[in-house]
Amino acid sequence: MRNFSILLAAVAALALATTAQAQRRTKSFTVLQPQAQVELPLSGNDYLFGAVGVQHFDTKLEATPLFSGQIVRLGYEHFWNDQWSWGAVLNGQRVQNSTLYSSFYTHTLLPEVFGRHWNTFGSVNFRQRLAIGYNWPLDVANSGRFLAALRLDVDRIFPLGSSGLALRPRVAVEPEAYLRFQREDYEAKEPFLDFSELRGEVGVRLSPRFDFTPWVAWQNSYFIGQPQFNPDGSVKIPGGNGRIVQPVLGLDMRVTLGQRATDTSRRQLPTQY
Repeated sequence: MRNFSILLAAVAALALATTAQAQRRTKSFTVLQPQAQVELPLSGNDYLFGAVGVQHFDTKLEATPLFSGQIVRLGYEHFWNDQWSWGAVLNGQRVQNSTLYSSFYTHTLLPEVFGRHWNTFGSVNFRQRLAIGYNWPLDVANSGRFLAALRLDVDRIFPLGSSGLALRPRVAVEPEAYLRFQREDYEAKEPFLDFSELRGEVGVRLSPRFDFTPWVAWQNSYFIGQPQFNPDGSVKIPGGNGRIVQPVLGLDMRVTLGQRATDTSRRQLPTQY
């Protein structure tokens, strides 16, 4: 339990560090994000997974549909041993954007490859996931950008009786940054971090084939704002570092298929993958 507390403190410290650069904070609307997942275990701890989900954006606009966002995910992960693995995920999103006068769709693909390291301290799991992806808005030409993300997460499984029921409390933090090879003199200065997410959840395993995970996250977008001036030349809104905070409430529901779903020697990842 002491190791679990130390790791939680380390993850929390990193989460605070990702927000230290921001001076101005703006809260955005809340997002509700239910998701259904299917996992197919392969040999060892390898697996394939697919997921579909919807998003509700609480924008207060009457023209906004109930679920204006749709999410699709496909992924594979291969484990070399108990500690090291690599994988690939294809993320797709479609969002219906509504204004007072019109409505239009935006489409985004985010393919990524990643490596994962899995530490175990007693019954506590501590994982590090480093990913390189390409954020590709399909509706805007020449706007795709490479990005890197490092996720640290800590969890522990608490079995409840002999029926297979178990709880899995978990906390994760993930800073992300676009890969900047060289900035031209005429290009606007950008923050060191572009995005970050702090996520807390409690997974509930009802059986080896079915589990669900309610979760809450704070997603941050960082920016460097330009100052705004009044007509007399005085500063109306100062420039500098800022961040937009978006609360997200989610529910992941997962079904595990195949004969190896009931293999007790297999280690299954949380639903965030």
